[in-house]
Amino acid sequence: MVNLIPFSVDQIEIFILIFVRIITIIALLPVFGSDSIPVQLKVGFSLLLSIILFNMILSSIPQMPDFSWGVMLLIVLKEVLVGLAIGFAASTLFVAVQFAGRLIDTEMGFGMVELFDPFSGQSVTVMGQFQIIVFTLLFLLFNGHYFFILAIQKSFEVIPLTGVHIAGGHLVVQIGNMVGNIFILAIKLSAPVFITLVLTSISLGVVARTVPQMNIFFVGLPLKIMVGLGATFIALPLLGNLFRKMVEALIQDIWRILHLMA
Repeated sequence: MVNLIPFSVDQIEIFILIFVRIITIIALLPVFGSDSIPVQLKVGFSLLLSIILFNMILSSIPQMPDFSWGVMLLIVLKEVLVGLAIGFAASTLFVAVQFAGRLIDTEMGFGMVELFDPFSGQSVTVMGQFQIIVFTLLFLLFNGHYFFILAIQKSFEVIPLTGVHIAGGHLVVQIGNMVGNIFILAIKLSAPVFITLVLTSISLGVVARTVPQMNIFFVGLPLKIMVGLGATFIALPLLGNLFRKMVEALIQDIWRILHLMA
């Protein structure tokens, strides 16, 4: 009798687990998971990576043990958790960038002006959109997208299939630290422009007290916009170096999460 399916059941199970982990990671990555990228392209890219990694992972697993449907479903959920953890860690940096832009816009007077962000599919402020675009380009220049692909491949070496262990306490502490770092990174990214705008507001307050006949609201709004934009462009080289250090810290956080789940 001719075998119409050239793959065994074990090989199909391994491929499904590989695909589940990869597509979960791809769906949450800042660049690859953008809402502006068609779903078909994301699925196709995930399938391509799964096919490329299939032979390497298959050789490291001599034979899959026999699982019931319930156990297999539990293993699939664990693979989804691995993808969610990596995708969440990767997205924290760009959430901080967007939050930094919102802080600047609030002080500059652009807080009520929102735009549609094609990367996240959400409404963002003007400077938030500007910073997301600039830092996404910097992230690509730093070869951050290559690191994401490398992290997907290394995740199967650090956390083998069917070998996921959830270290509850340490993992929760690590994720909590990363959530707290979002606010710290946002303050660092917005600090040069935000402090400049605060000093401008203080100066306008002094002028309003010394020259009460001046319409400070009429003068202050365009002045703060001009000062904010000027400070942003002046601070961009400094913020670029800071962003590189943040990317390096992000890489360490992702490796730490992988080892905690191994």
